[in-house]
Amino acid sequence: MERSGGFLDEAFSGGWKILLAGVIGMMLGISALPFYTLGVFAQPVADDFGWSRTMVVSGFSFQMAGTVMVAWLAGWMIDRYSVRKIALFSQAGLALAFLLLAMQNGSLWLWQLNWFMLALLGIGTSPMSWSRGIVERFESGRGLALGIALSGSGITAFAGPPLIEAIIGAYGWRAGYYALAGAITLVGLPSTWFLFQASGQKEADSGAKPANPLTGLSFKQALLTRQFWLILAAFCTITFAVSGTIPNLVPIMQTMGIEQAAYYVSLIGIAIIFSRLVSGFLIDRFWAPGVAATLVLIAAGACALLSQGIAPAFAVIALGVAAGAEFDLIAFLCVRYFGMRAYGRIYAWLWAGFAIATGLGSLTIAYFVETGLGPSGVMLAVVGALITAAAALLALGRYPDPDKWERAA
Repeated sequence: MERSGGFLDEAFSGGWKILLAGVIGMMLGISALPFYTLGVFAQPVADDFGWSRTMVVSGFSFQMAGTVMVAWLAGWMIDRYSVRKIALFSQAGLALAFLLLAMQNGSLWLWQLNWFMLALLGIGTSPMSWSRGIVERFESGRGLALGIALSGSGITAFAGPPLIEAIIGAYGWRAGYYALAGAITLVGLPSTWFLFQASGQKEADSGAKPANPLTGLSFKQALLTRQFWLILAAFCTITFAVSGTIPNLVPIMQTMGIEQAAYYVSLIGIAIIFSRLVSGFLIDRFWAPGVAATLVLIAAGACALLSQGIAPAFAVIALGVAAGAEFDLIAFLCVRYFGMRAYGRIYAWLWAGFAIATGLGSLTIAYFVETGLGPSGVMLAVVGALITAAAALLALGRYPDPDKWERAA
C-alpha cells in the first residue's frame, strides 16, 4: 500500500526511528568498519607479528570471498524471515569476529580464517538489511531516506580511522578491535532492538502471514530481465573502478608528484556523506539511472583531469561522490525495477558481484600502477570503465508498471 505525503510526513510518523537505526547500523556494519579501519591496523599488526602489510590486508580478500559465498543465503533469509532478527544476530556475530581478531596469535591462516568468518557471521549487517527496512517504511521519500540511512558508512570513513588510530596509539592494536566489538555491542545492538521496526516486521517477528503480501518479480523472473544484468554490469564496473582506485589514490598521486596526497584522500568520507544525501534527494524527483549516469560521468571527467595531474581535490571528491551513491541507488533501482517480492535475494546477488569487484579492483589497479600503464594510464582506463558503466545505466529504460506485478504467495 502506498503512503501519501512526503519524506517529512513519513519521518515524523515513525520513520525517524528506522532511519536512525539504519545510520547506526551502517556506521557499525560489515561494509564500513572492516573496510575503513583495516588500513589503520595494518602496520601495528604487521610489526607485532613480523608480517608484511600485504599479509595483513590479505584478510580483506578472505572477507570478500566469504561475502560472495553467503550473500545469497542472507538475501533469502531476509525475504523469508524478519530482517530485524537477522540484523541482530549478525551484529552479535560481527562483534564476536572482532573479538577473535583481537585475540590472534600470529598465525596467518587463522588471521585469514577469522576474516572469512567475519563475513559469515556479520553478513546481515550489510546494506541489504538496512535498505530493506527503509524501502518498506518509506514510499514518496524513499530515495532521501536511503541516502540518510546509508550515509552512516561515510561517517565511519571520516571519523573511524582517527578514533581507532588514537586508541591503538594509547593501548595497542588489540584494544582497537576490542573497541569495535564494544561499539557494536553497546550501541549497534540496542539501536536495532529498539528502533529498527519496519512495516510488515511485526508479522514476520511473530510468524504471522502479512496482511498485504509484497508485490514484484520473483527472483527467477528478475534474472530473465535485461535490467538485472545491466544493473549488475554497471555497478560492478563502477565498483571495480572507483573502489579499486580509492585505496590506491595516495601512491597514484605521490607517483605523479602531487603533494599532500593524504590530505586530499581524507576528503572522501565527507564526499560520501554528501553524495548519499544529494543523490537520495535527486532520485526521488528524477529518473534514477540518469542521476547515476550523471554522477559517474562527472567522476570520469575528474579522473581524466587527474591523469594529467590536474585538479586532484576535484578528482577525490568526484570519486567519493560516485562511491557514496552506490548503495542507495542500487536499493532504489531494485525496488523500482523488480519490486519488493524478492528484494533480499535480488539485492544479495547484486551485492555479491560488487564484493567480487571490490576485491579484484584494488589489487588489479595497484598492479597496473606499478607496471606498464603507470598512474596516468590507469586513470585513463578508469575513465573508460566509468563511461561504459554510464552507458549501461542509461540503457535501463523506463520503470515498469507496479500494477502489473504479482503478489508474493
